[in-house]
Amino acid sequence: MKVILVGGGPVSSLAAAGLRRRGAEVTLYERHSDPRSGSARPGHSFNITLTRRGLRHLTPQVRDIVYGHGVVLSKRVIHRRDGSVETEHYGIEANDHLLTISRSVLARILLTEAEAAGADVRFGYDCIGVDAESATVRVVHDGRVSSDEADLIVGCDGAGSTVRQALIRCGGRLDIHQEFLPHGHVELNMPAGPDGRHVTLDSSDRYRRGEFAHGMHVWPRGDYMLIAQPNIDGSYTVTLFMPHNRSSGPTFRDLRTAADVTCLFTREFPDAFRNLPALVEDFFSAPASPLRTVNCYPFHHKRAVLLGDAAHTIAPFFGQGINCSFEDVGALLHLVDGDRPVHGALESFSRLRAQPSRAIADLSLAHLLALASHRDDPRASMREQLERELHELCPDRFAPLYWLVAFSDLPYDEAVARYQRDSDLIDWLCTRFDPYTERHHIVRLFQEHVAGSPPLGPASPHMPPLILPTGARP
Repeated sequence: MKVILVGGGPVSSLAAAGLRRRGAEVTLYERHSDPRSGSARPGHSFNITLTRRGLRHLTPQVRDIVYGHGVVLSKRVIHRRDGSVETEHYGIEANDHLLTISRSVLARILLTEAEAAGADVRFGYDCIGVDAESATVRVVHDGRVSSDEADLIVGCDGAGSTVRQALIRCGGRLDIHQEFLPHGHVELNMPAGPDGRHVTLDSSDRYRRGEFAHGMHVWPRGDYMLIAQPNIDGSYTVTLFMPHNRSSGPTFRDLRTAADVTCLFTREFPDAFRNLPALVEDFFSAPASPLRTVNCYPFHHKRAVLLGDAAHTIAPFFGQGINCSFEDVGALLHLVDGDRPVHGALESFSRLRAQPSRAIADLSLAHLLALASHRDDPRASMREQLERELHELCPDRFAPLYWLVAFSDLPYDEAVARYQRDSDLIDWLCTRFDPYTERHHIVRLFQEHVAGSPPLGPASPHMPPLILPTGARP
């Protein structure tokens, strides 16, 4: 089988390597130059956060390389307005962690893997047309137009997918909904300290003891927030998420001068501000990047299929965009492994991936509110503690929503349904017993109820086993 992939990002490279290992002839067209050549693309980006969902689709060898270039995050570090700092662990085990890594670094690693597997990777080729009936693409390179034909076309060319638009023009009845979010983002660089280590973002004894080391730092401020993700070189990638306009708080439209930016950061993020020497230069180096969501169904037409952001662009607030996209790759590889016709495999792929991708897209938007406001309600805090206790007591039968989304094998939509069912039971028990003084009754009755529930596994058929590197511990 011959396969043409359009787009040279991590998703396309992962798919190319997987298809080559299954014996397919693979050609990958990327309109930009080779990112390994050192040429940087303009604009803002932010680090990728991989969880077990995405990591399990990498080969053990590539997984080791990725861990060697990323930082393990076991917790979220919350910087409040009053100067206090709190931590929230993502799970109860060492493997319940995120791996943060630069998007460009991950792209280079997976491109190298695709080429090593035998994929023909061609840079500087801009896709200008697709015929899904004949599985033909038209590309431009150095001003010359050429065509290439295959058995299958895979569009991995991002939110503004050329392949997706071409499928509509050639008769694909794709239902597409695009929405621009009120928020945008800018990326800032927090360099390493003089000793080459990550700078201290708090002066407390807890910080000096390392309690806040290697966490996802979040400054929640209502309608906007700052996030800092540590890099392996001792720096932090810092991202400001904020509405472009029309907000009760500050917006990007309000930040027009160096004084505006400095005033905001000294007032709202003083512990970050003192470690951002190039704040103003970074802030104005490029316009604030927009955020948008794209929902598409089906994900295929004839002999062409869309993966990743081309099929479902997800807001970044749950950190699951790349993980969901890698699940796409795993599902497609599983379906084309058999002898079924390509079109039948693509129909199955659309049905399999539509509901999970829609579920995580909805969750990601909702998670923005949770992160930015960060639940100052004492009852909400009590509820989180109760859920954590229940997870520790019966880890195979119950888990909080974040754990189910980030660390389980359940499809996203099933994870949401599972959590909602258990959450409704917890709500009901909390109306019958006081969660502060009669907590033991709630815990006992909940344990009795979920004892007969199915376990949180096993993995889906296209989920390969995950064995983490021995050094991959927080």
